[in-house]
Amino acid sequence: MLRPSILVALLAAPAAAQASYSFNALQGSDTHPYTLLDGQDGWSEQTFNARQRCGVTATLSHDATPCLRFQEVGPGYGCDASRKNDAAWSFAPLVSTQRNAYFQADMFVGYWGGTFGMAYDANTNGIVRGSEAGERGVRFVLGTQSNVQLQLVPASGAAVRVPLAALGIASGQWIRVRVLLDLAANGAGGLGSVEVQNLTLGQTSFTSVPGLQDVPLGLDPSATDARNAALWDALFLHFEGATYMLDNIEVGRAGFARAFGSGCAAGAGTATLSAQGQLQAGGVLQLDSSGHAAGQPGVLLLGISDASYLGLALPLALDPLLGTSGCSLFTSIDATASGITSASAPAVLSFSFGVPSPTFSARLYAQTLTLAPVPGGLALSNGLLLQLR
Repeated sequence: MLRPSILVALLAAPAAAQASYSFNALQGSDTHPYTLLDGQDGWSEQTFNARQRCGVTATLSHDATPCLRFQEVGPGYGCDASRKNDAAWSFAPLVSTQRNAYFQADMFVGYWGGTFGMAYDANTNGIVRGSEAGERGVRFVLGTQSNVQLQLVPASGAAVRVPLAALGIASGQWIRVRVLLDLAANGAGGLGSVEVQNLTLGQTSFTSVPGLQDVPLGLDPSATDARNAALWDALFLHFEGATYMLDNIEVGRAGFARAFGSGCAAGAGTATLSAQGQLQAGGVLQLDSSGHAAGQPGVLLLGISDASYLGLALPLALDPLLGTSGCSLFTSIDATASGITSASAPAVLSFSFGVPSPTFSARLYAQTLTLAPVPGGLALSNGLLLQLR
């Protein structure tokens, strides 16, 4: 058992609150054209080339609650909608030093593209539209049309796209999309990473999207438009074509785990470290390293840096030093916990600990090292970034 005090000693800082928004308090109807969104609870909506407006349903969300829906069919038929922070609901302002900011929403997948993201009412007219320059910040786009797929769009507007087929996402499914924002990275230009959860298929956790990890966000903390994340004060969405729905918005800070680097042979496979459980205060986090020979002693390495250790640059190739094969050190070693791999191969080395309260935010790096019947007698896992909320 790893004592929570070890984690606190590594790095601690205050954490901001999470803001959640559902459409449950709005008036809705399940009869097309649904109840008009425009004017409800601070929402402003405008339709393009279409008679039918974006509306609020009563029970059509995946959880049988109200949600937004746009029904007009065809390319070029769309709607913009936005909600600016006000006394009734708002999200906490972001700052350029935040490394675990995020926003997410549940979206019903259509064809021509649904967009959701952060925005800034730069001209102070109380609304955000795609036609208003400099108001749309970082956002995601989701749609099955070949030129849409899943996109992360930086504030600079140069979208990065990955195909939906590889993610098992199809038209008519409800997908929860989370965009993780490291605002301090990339010289304060920010890096964004996308995770998805297929609600229709019953998935209970997020999966990182290959190709949409650490994407430059084009932010500028000195800008006077939506490139400055600290100015974001609104939510923005755009539906292009029919059947798009949206629900359950969140903005705040997120805990997450992300693997990096590659482990080496561990006697019964490749040493692979992963995290399960809650990455937030009061939760229980379990780290599992798999692929090991049975009954071998091992150590969990925890550090506060993935860049250097004892004056040496990380990652550090260990083969020339220890005679191992394909092994590297990915984290500084600032705390350790020891254990034994399980009794049958492929064995697992597990560590469980409670994330301490009161709430704090910490970014840590983890890796496991075990004895193994392999060259050099040692096996090391991949590195694991742990962002605790």
